Amino acid sequence: MNQKILLDNLKRKSKNIMKDGKHFHDFAHIMGVYKNVEKLLKYEKGDRIVLLTAALFHDISRDIKDHGAEGAECVKEILISTPGFPKDLINSVSQIINAHDKKPKTRNEKIFYDADKMDAFNELATARSFMMYAVDGLSLKKACFEYLNLINCFYNQLNTPTVKRLIRAQYKKAKNFACKLVKNYETSS
Repeated sequence: MNQKILLDNLKRKSKNIMKDGKHFHDFAHIMGVYKNVEKLLKYEKGDRIVLLTAALFHDISRDIKDHGAEGAECVKEILISTPGFPKDLINSVSQIINAHDKKPKTRNEKIFYDADKMDAFNELATARSFMMYAVDGLSLKKACFEYLNLINCFYNQLNTPTVKRLIRAQYKKAKNFACKLVKNYETSS
């Protein structure tokens, strides 16, 4: 089967699964990661179909604590029932989903980890973070400090110089915004 047709079919499946979002991770996040994978593959060597498929399904179990492991099992069922998906790639996709929030080991895992974290530096991700902090019961002050810590951690944990170069401007913008939030609390104390 043509790769474009296969990926379009998988996008429709993902959109249907993610339409209502999973713990604030919705189809917009999925497509952000998907586009980041495409961008990184222009500079890094990775398995395109495996990485793009992982992007489409990596947060399908996001509402569960160990969502990587659960999502890895769910994606196997989805891909087995998808006509034209290469059966020999199912475990590779599952492995990336299982490892996507852990220290990456393989080249594909590193590319995917970076693509996922790259999506944390846009305005929608900022809103997502604060919604999650609210659900966790954090005060606005604590959330501001947590957000600054989060974006610094994510940036410092990126795996390739390529991704740091690509994301630097967005990181600086997000960090400046977070610093302004924190400064508002420091000056009001």
